[in-house]
Amino acid sequence: MKPAQLRKKGNRFERIVAKEIEAEGLGKARREAMSGGGFRKGDIASSLEFMLECKNEKQTNFLPNIDQAKEQARIGNKWPGKWALITMDPRTTENNPSIYATINFWEFLRLLKKNSEPRIKEPDRDAKYKIQRAVESLKALLKAID
Repeated sequence: MKPAQLRKKGNRFERIVAKEIEAEGLGKARREAMSGGGFRKGDIASSLEFMLECKNEKQTNFLPNIDQAKEQARIGNKWPGKWALITMDPRTTENNPSIYATINFWEFLRLLKKNSEPRIKEPDRDAKYKIQRAVESLKALLKAID
């Protein structure tokens, strides 16, 4: 492919990613002018905490692409550790793409923790006693109000 065709292919992929972010209800997203080559870094402008670097390559180069995403986040993101490499599987088509996100493992764990359901443990004896006293006090207050 010629360089102009490669740029168009990358631009199309960036628009697909931006459209999917909006479709998931995560706010406005758009392709960044000059793909982060200007003042604003990253390929997608959005309200997400992550700086997004998009790649649609025939041959995936994960380590150099991760380095690029990390550097872009360091330069232009208010959350320098929050970068994501968004890659389209070259074995799929743009009409039905498989898209993957690569992030730092520790950030992945933080996301899992943040989005997990809260775990409620059984109250200990002291807490159970305090809760029973509070319930009794509230019942007495309700009787006094009536």
